[in-house]
Amino acid sequence: MQAWPLERKIRVTQTRIIEWYLHYNGKVAVSFSGGVDSTVLLDLARRIYPHLGAVFVNTTMEFPEIISFVKSFENVTILRPKTTYTKVIQDYGYPVISKEISNYIYRMTTYEGCMEAYDNQIHLKSAEWLRENFSDIPFSFLKCMLGFSKETADRFLQTGIMPKSKFCIPKQWHYLVKAPFKINDRCCYHLKKAPVNKYSRETDNKLIVGTMAEESLLRRQIWLKQGCNAFNATEPKSTPLSFWTTQDILQYLKLTKIPYCSLYGDIITMPDGKLKFSGYQRTGCAGCLYGCHFDEEPNRIQMLNITHPAIYKYLFEKLDYGTVCDFIGIPY
Repeated sequence: MQAWPLERKIRVTQTRIIEWYLHYNGKVAVSFSGGVDSTVLLDLARRIYPHLGAVFVNTTMEFPEIISFVKSFENVTILRPKTTYTKVIQDYGYPVISKEISNYIYRMTTYEGCMEAYDNQIHLKSAEWLRENFSDIPFSFLKCMLGFSKETADRFLQTGIMPKSKFCIPKQWHYLVKAPFKINDRCCYHLKKAPVNKYSRETDNKLIVGTMAEESLLRRQIWLKQGCNAFNATEPKSTPLSFWTTQDILQYLKLTKIPYCSLYGDIITMPDGKLKFSGYQRTGCAGCLYGCHFDEEPNRIQMLNITHPAIYKYLFEKLDYGTVCDFIGIPY
C-alpha cells in the first residue's frame, strides 16, 4: 500500500474517512496539529465534508507560526492541557530518542528491582543463566532490556531460545538508563492525549488522526493489527493516512498548492529526485527531542537557535537542554 501511486492513496484515504463519518453519524473531528500531515488530512476530509470540525491542542510549547496558521482555519476547537511543558519536564523527565524508548527507560529507572538487575549486568548473562534464574528477574527488566513478552517468555522457558524483538531499548541506548537526568514519555500524554480524551468524552466525537506507519515501529504494528479505522479499539480512532509516506505528503502539497505553515519553507527537489522542505522538516513541540539524533545538520535544535532564539534560550537556560544534548550527542 505504501508503494501505491498518490491518486490511489487519495481515493482509499477518503473512502476510510467516509466510512468513519458514516459509522459515527457525523460525530467525528479531525485532529489538527498545524503540521503538514494533519494539514493534508484536514484538506482531504473537508473536500468531502466542508464543515467538518477540527481539534488543536496548544501544548504550551508550540511555534507561534503554528498557532497563527491554525487560527486561520474556521471551525477549529483549541484545547489547552492542565499542565505545561516545563512542568512535565521537571516532574517526569525529557522526551528523548523515541516515545517507546523513553517509556522503557522510565520503567527501568522506576520499577522495583530493575536498576539492581542492570547494575548486576543481568542483560549480559547467557541464555542458560537467564533461564535458570528467570523467576528472580523483574519482568519489566526482561521486557525493557531484552524485549520479552508473555508469549516469548513462555517459549523461552520451554526452549531456551532468546526472543528477537525490536520492542526494547537498543544496545546503543542502554547507557541512557544511567543518564544524569530523568527520561519519560509522559509529555505526549499530559500535553496532548489527556486534553483530547477529555474533549472526546465531552463531545462524543471520534477523532481522525494524521499519523503514518512509517513514523515509528509502534505505529506500524498498530496499523498492521487494527487497520486504518480502529472501530473496535478501546479508544476508537481513524488513521487514514497510515499507508502514506512523507514523500506522498510533499507531493500532495505540491499538486494541490494548498497553504501550509510557513515554518516548512518551500518544497524543493533534491538531486536524487526526492522532495524536501527548505525549512523545518517537522514541527510539533518546539522542545521535542524525539528523533533529533537522526536529523541532518542543522538539526531542529540548531534551527531553533536561528529562527526562535528566545525559545532556544529558554530551553537551554531554564530547562538545562545542554546537559541532555551533550549526554546523547546532539549538536546544538
